[in-house]
Amino acid sequence: MESDCTMSRKKFLILCASLSLSLSVSGCASDGSNSTSPVSPSSTVSGKQTVFVVDIWVDNWFSLFVNGVPIDEDIEPITQEKSFNAQSVEFTATYPITVAVITKDFMENESGLEYIGTDKQQIGDGGFIMQIREKSSGNLVGVTSSQWSVLTIQRAPVNPECVSSADPLTDCQREVIDEPSGWQSSTFDDSSWSKSAVYSADQVKPKFGFNEIDWDQSASLIWGDDLQLDNVLLWRTTFTQPG
Repeated sequence: MESDCTMSRKKFLILCASLSLSLSVSGCASDGSNSTSPVSPSSTVSGKQTVFVVDIWVDNWFSLFVNGVPIDEDIEPITQEKSFNAQSVEFTATYPITVAVITKDFMENESGLEYIGTDKQQIGDGGFIMQIREKSSGNLVGVTSSQWSVLTIQRAPVNPECVSSADPLTDCQREVIDEPSGWQSSTFDDSSWSKSAVYSADQVKPKFGFNEIDWDQSASLIWGDDLQLDNVLLWRTTFTQPG
């Protein structure tokens, strides 16, 4: 996240997506900046279908899956520095719902730094908050909290003293692991993953779009163990029907 963000415009998108086991193309379109579009599977899942609304804000970028199906992706590309926005998405599913998210903080390259070569060269930081409600009842289904499972797959720089390097791609060390196969699936075993860390708004300093959402007081800003060094993270949790 940039420390001196001056962007005044707000991005707020409402997309529609549906969920089950077989896929077809959705009729709800993005603005064209997504590399993947939400999908609208035809209904083959037994049980009562429920329409959900998910609100999400991430510094800087996300891609969202429910029960292994891609639902939404940040409209602001990770390749730009000032990519702060909130999004609200509708999707249809049956309980229980397994939510999987990949989040990325902006980094100019694998060094983990931003503003490289300028007097603002620095280590960025991240932040992630989400809430899900049933559309018809308004009942809160789940929120981001310390109970989410998280796996950091890119951490840099692990030697933060390289922040002033003239050649950070060479001098800054990183830890990188591959995405586990099938990590978005409801059957994936994430028992070896860590639990998320909760951060205050003062620590994350959430920007554009954040205040456009009426966040439930139980929803927490979360990230990995290190708000600055953890750059690419995988998240998982499962929600059952309230009550």
